[in-house]
Formats: sequence, structure tokens, C-alpha cells
Amino acid sequence: MPENDFLQRFIIESSGSRGEIVRLTDSYRSVSRHVDYPIEIKKLLGEVMCTATLLTATLKFEGKLSIQLQGQGLVSLLLVQSTHEQKLRATAKWQGEVSGKNFKELIGKAQLAITIEPEQGKRYQGIVPLEGENFAECIELYFLQSEQLPTQIWLAVNQQSCAGFLLQKLPGNEKESSPENWEHITILARTITDQELLEESFETILYRLFHAETVKVFEGKPVVYECTCSKQRFESGMMSLGQSQISEMIKEGKTVDLKCEFCGAHYLLEISDLQRVSVAIAKTSDG
Repeated sequence: MPENDFLQRFIIESSGSRGEIVRLTDSYRSVSRHVDYPIEIKKLLGEVMCTATLLTATLKFEGKLSIQLQGQGLVSLLLVQSTHEQKLRATAKWQGEVSGKNFKELIGKAQLAITIEPEQGKRYQGIVPLEGENFAECIELYFLQSEQLPTQIWLAVNQQSCAGFLLQKLPGNEKESSPENWEHITILARTITDQELLEESFETILYRLFHAETVKVFEGKPVVYECTCSKQRFESGMMSLGQSQISEMIKEGKTVDLKCEFCGAHYLLEISDLQRVSVAIAKTSDG
């Protein structure tokens, strides 16, 4: 039975390359549970969700990875975050008619930012222009420009699920990671079809593509759509407004109704909550 909401890592030892396959079903449907995304926006969200999951699997620490598309096209913002535990959340903002629009028409002139935030350590961000004909090409260009790491990625989406397949050359033994071996393995991988990615078992896919190679498969991981929002996080975010504005809101007796753009949850900050924010700002200023 095909794997759903599941990530599978593998290494092709005979070619000095690594790879991953992911398929999202329930987690993909969850993205539109609170927002009625047009088909074109939901498709792009699915591609980015698969990509974020694939890239997060490479993290060797606890933390999260974010992929953000931001520009002046019909889609002004698209953001997907994935944790080392393979917990996903995603959101997008758009304006205007998007029906029938292709990738370049949706994003216009935009940038791709990939941000890695370890729970312990320094934050890293890489930014490149979105110049590919599709999102997969943009990711391949990102790795070529920012990481100098040959990468191939395939993405497939339908109404029920989305899937991704990634291959990446590994540094190491010159014979194993030679350009000839990399070209050979990518030629094999290019025969994969959208239908296979979306419907076949991962074992079947790997066998058909690489049955003549030495492939080591690792234990798979489940993927879930789970938001990390909380009232405390929103209170922390309110601190950016500054003491003056918070004090004015308290004086006017205002309550603040905040909505999470990822999951649609509402958080009501009452006067006592705003007073707590004010105290936190004061402590920060004193420190």
C-alpha cells in the first residue's frame, strides 16, 4: 500500500548520492481546512510543502526550516515551515484572478528565501531570485548558487495529494561521486512519472529506478500538519508594537482578537494580557 504523509530517506552508495521521497495526503488537505485556496495556489503550496519536508530531513539538529516566496506577483507571500520532527504548517496571500495562471504568472518578480533556525545555534538564511520555469527548477538553482551542491528535485500534485523526490550529490570518494556517476543516476531518476510519485509504493519506485544500484534505505518518518501557534507566542509578537502603543491600548480598554494565518485559530488578548505584555517590554528595556 502506498505510503501517505510519510518521508523516506535513502543513499545510493554506488553513486555517492543521497535521496528522499515524500508523499503528503492528510497534511496536504489540512492546508485548506481554514482557507479556501484556489486550485493554483493550493498546488503551489503542495509543491513547497513537499520541498520543505525533503529539505528538513537533512537537518542534523533540532530546529525548523522555512521556505518563503515573496514578491510582486499575484501571490505576494507564500510561507511553509517544517520542524525536525516533520511537523508542517503553511500559508499564502494572493490578490486578483489566479485561475489558469502558471507558476511565473503567479509569482511575478519574486525572491526565494530558505531560513534555517536551530533551537541552539545561529540562524542562517539564503536568498536568491525566483528564476526557474517552475518551483522545482527554482530549488535546483538555489542549491547550485547558494550551496554549490548538485541537486535534482521532482514534484507532483493532484487534488488529493502531493509528492516530492529529491536527489543530491554527496561529497566523498571521487570515484563514487564523479560527474559521470551523478549524470548516470539522474538519467535514471528522470524516468519517474507524476503518477508513480503520487500512487506507487516507495519500495516500488526505488526498485524500478535503481534496481541495478546499491541502495541503502533508512527508517521512514511520518509527516503531520501541525501549527505551533499559541497565545504566548502572540503576546511575544505584540511586544514589537512598543510600550507606547500597548499603553494606549490598555488606556482605551481595548481587547485584541488575533487570528493565526496558518491554522485559523483565534486568540483574544484582554487587558490583563496586554498588561503582561507591557511588563515584559519594560523588563526587556531595563535589561
